[in-house]
Amino acid sequence: MITYFLRKKNAGSEGVLIREKSIPDELASTRKNQQRYPRLFKLACDVKASCLKGGPKSNERFLPNDKLEQLVTRECVLLCFQETTIEQENYEDLATWVLESGKRLFLILVLLTRDSEEQLSRLGELKNDGINDDVLPLGFSEIEPYYGYSLAAETDRARKFHSFQDWDDNNLILFKIYQWLFLAPVFGANSKFRHQLRSEQPLPLLNQVKQSASSNGLGEIFRAEIHPAHIDSECLSALEVNNSGVQGLPVCIKKVQPSDNLHLFFDIDTGNFKARHPVISPCRIKPIASHKKNGEDFVIFLWIDDRNLHI
Repeated sequence: MITYFLRKKNAGSEGVLIREKSIPDELASTRKNQQRYPRLFKLACDVKASCLKGGPKSNERFLPNDKLEQLVTRECVLLCFQETTIEQENYEDLATWVLESGKRLFLILVLLTRDSEEQLSRLGELKNDGINDDVLPLGFSEIEPYYGYSLAAETDRARKFHSFQDWDDNNLILFKIYQWLFLAPVFGANSKFRHQLRSEQPLPLLNQVKQSASSNGLGEIFRAEIHPAHIDSECLSALEVNNSGVQGLPVCIKKVQPSDNLHLFFDIDTGNFKARHPVISPCRIKPIASHKKNGEDFVIFLWIDDRNLHI
């Protein structure tokens, strides 16, 4: 169970904490829900069943991008619309928009399905407000009337999305939680080596384990596998990895610490080598990406030979 304090509405700018609200981590399998929204309920269950647990503690849940493509098809979207109040004449255009720009937003709203109500009917309103997958993740104002804003934009310049003004606290909290399931980063793109990640953003790193401390001054080293759907396709091609057959790409994860003096040999912003090093050299490792999360920097390398397994 996940527990949150909810604000009492109309309680002033600071709000009043009135009680703890327990939010189930899994959708309740209630007969009423299945009868009223069978397709929405099944899709929500399929989404949660398809999520994996990554990160250093294997507790960061994410939906792999390939599963996103498999779950959100035109047929699926059109069938789900039939359980909403969306006008039938809008089905095709809205389904096209979902497939092009709103697959993640679509699934977030599906996950908000409850016994007595569904939220997918709000999809057109959110679309017209300018909300799509590109503006995720969203933050929300602390006082009424509520509005959303993109956390990726600078706070003072972020566009306000007012289509959330009549949402209740519970659905806003759940939206904030569920959106992160679909926002695990894709590593390895030529245009982006360094990733600034929020604390809630899951890492698509599976089976992560800490290696024994190295004797060559590299500090903390972890071994893990990147989910293949979260590696840039051009990067996979350059590494001569067949995406259709690989279950996970074995990598080394280097925690960057001031005492390592890594900056003397390697640029974590660009992935470029700067000087010779017995381990940090192009002949031994292939840099894939770096990321910063919770104030800590990490660099992800590809294993090139077995010696790296023991560094």
